[in-house]
Amino acid sequence: MVVVFQIIATYAPYIYLICGLTALYQLYRLWQVREERRQAIFMLERERAVRELSGIFSVAMLLLVIMGFTYFASRTIPQAIVAAPEAEPTLPPQFALVITPTNTPLPVTPSPTPTETATPTPEPPTPEPGQPQPIESPPTPTPEPAPIAQAGSPPTCPDARAVIASPGNGATVSGVFTLIGTATHEQFSYYKVEFAPGANAQNGFTYLADGRGPVFNGALASINSRGFANGPWTFQLTVVDLTGNYPEPCRVTLYIEN
Repeated sequence: MVVVFQIIATYAPYIYLICGLTALYQLYRLWQVREERRQAIFMLERERAVRELSGIFSVAMLLLVIMGFTYFASRTIPQAIVAAPEAEPTLPPQFALVITPTNTPLPVTPSPTPTETATPTPEPPTPEPGQPQPIESPPTPTPEPAPIAQAGSPPTCPDARAVIASPGNGATVSGVFTLIGTATHEQFSYYKVEFAPGANAQNGFTYLADGRGPVFNGALASINSRGFANGPWTFQLTVVDLTGNYPEPCRVTLYIEN
């Protein structure tokens, strides 16, 4: 442990330098995120800015802990070791008492050998002549879970850059299901999936998931129906470009049965 403290004391200036440069970078990120949050239009962008601010403060606390431990290990511990009282002097070699150990073998105690006791295996009873023999019943098959019902027709989306292809409009789903579709744009920034209660809802949508890369006829979001009440729900796909604008979203109504 003393060697570790000596190494930390030797490289303490470099540790302080790295922590200082990291702190300057975090200050720059703090200013940048605050500007992004001030200019944010959508709630999703504000939530992302809040998460980034939390990460910046977590890194700042970690830097304080590292710098405090470095100062403690390079200043306090070495001084305490130097100030520690010296050990009591030992006797000179001529006064040392040398004790030569003798190896005295211990008596061997014989251990009893365990005897194995054979346990007879009961034989099945022999049926008497003229009596019917028992017939073993076959194992009961375990029923497999019912598949998710995929009913309904493909939704009619107003823009080909935001399309929910599956499940179809009016489909009945249960368990964990995946929204399949396309989310693209010439100036793509991100897409988001939202939901609202009721069939063919037009407003009152709540954020569910998002993606930072375009999707071509692939998975948009994985949804667990246990988080929703039974009944009709409207799911909405919105593709946002670099300017913050977006084409008309695509909506699909799904019926959830848990």
